Amino acid sequence: METPEQREGAFSNFRISPVTINKLKARGVSYLFDIQVKTFDSVYDGEDVIAQARTGTGKTFSFAIPLVEKLQRDSAGPARGRAPKVLVLTPTRELAIQVAKDFKDIIKKLSIVCFYGGTSYMPQIDAIRNGIDILVGTPGRIKDHLQNNKLDLSKLKHVVLDEVDQML
Repeated sequence: METPEQREGAFSNFRISPVTINKLKARGVSYLFDIQVKTFDSVYDGEDVIAQARTGTGKTFSFAIPLVEKLQRDSAGPARGRAPKVLVLTPTRELAIQVAKDFKDIIKKLSIVCFYGGTSYMPQIDAIRNGIDILVGTPGRIKDHLQNNKLDLSKLKHVVLDEVDQML
């Protein structure tokens, strides 16, 4: 029997493509969780959202799913050197890697890259040259690329500050 949470979080209640639904199901996700239900439309529509929830409640997908759906719908296709449309800042490299993985698990044609310190700049500069749709990274490394005039953020449509309390 379906629970009220499953009914409220049914994929059919949201603007989610069949491709993304299949990718979510492959990860064992069969409906949106409470935080995702509450934020989906606002994130998709480009509204400012401040959300807080316990660890393990699906916060990353609360912004990743609607942003991926919006970008995939609006995408003009891969163009070399395109500037990112989404920037996700995280306080640590470990969180940046995890957030980037969560995005990668549900995207089909979008480019996602993860920038953090302690690694070579060259692969990151190559990624910038190739074009980026979604950039996940730590503030220090993003700042480095901006100060060196390597990264263009003029086309950003969405900025996510993940675990912002840890960055302030």
